[in-house]
Amino acid sequence: MGSVISAALVGITYWISMGRAFYYFSFAFRKPVVIGVVIGLIYGDVPIGLVVGATIQLMYMGGIEAGGNIPSDQGLAACIAIPVAIINHLDAGTAVAIAVPFGVLGVLLNNIRRTINSLFSTRVDALVEDEKYDLVSVFSFALPWAMNFIVYFVPVFIATLLGPSAVQAVINVIPTWIMNGLANAGNMLPALGFALTLVIMGKKQYLPFFVVGFFMFAITGFSMLTGAIFALCFALIANLFVQHEEVAQ
Repeated sequence: MGSVISAALVGITYWISMGRAFYYFSFAFRKPVVIGVVIGLIYGDVPIGLVVGATIQLMYMGGIEAGGNIPSDQGLAACIAIPVAIINHLDAGTAVAIAVPFGVLGVLLNNIRRTINSLFSTRVDALVEDEKYDLVSVFSFALPWAMNFIVYFVPVFIATLLGPSAVQAVINVIPTWIMNGLANAGNMLPALGFALTLVIMGKKQYLPFFVVGFFMFAITGFSMLTGAIFALCFALIANLFVQHEEVAQ
């Protein structure tokens, strides 16, 4: 019974992360490092969940969802790999190898969701033409979100409930050459994420902030949370000066 509840909670976690209700919340919630904490709480092992989630997160640093098109589903990657890693006491590297193909398969789920929800969009257009505005919210939010539950909850619930054997069965269906390609791509993704981040920091107007932050950390050795607070304050101060310059002009 406990495994059923745990599997259901993991499925709900994935649905919330990719369901897109309260988008800013779900966008942050779908990060593997966040999901790792949640799944760690579900299975009673937060440290392992956080370590595995943070390791998977490295693959997605600097990733951009251009036009809302996800190159890889980090939510599905985390929700499949982290429970398997916790239950079977796998190391983070092995968990990443499991996460990569499911991250790619998650793109397929996202396309299925879009295809189904396009039917609701057509219905909404008809309701607007008929001036039945009271039903617009039902077909534009409530029903698509409920459909998202089916699309996202069911596969993760089944995979988590059946355990690593089911996950391995899905992986075995994927040809070896595709798995090798995905594994190699997964090994490159952390470097790509860091490279994209460095490209942002390498812009001339941002270099003073990078230098100040680097030497502040080197001298004081503050934590990442403290550094994030400093960075937020610097950003707000810089934005304040920009606003004043625009008003003066």
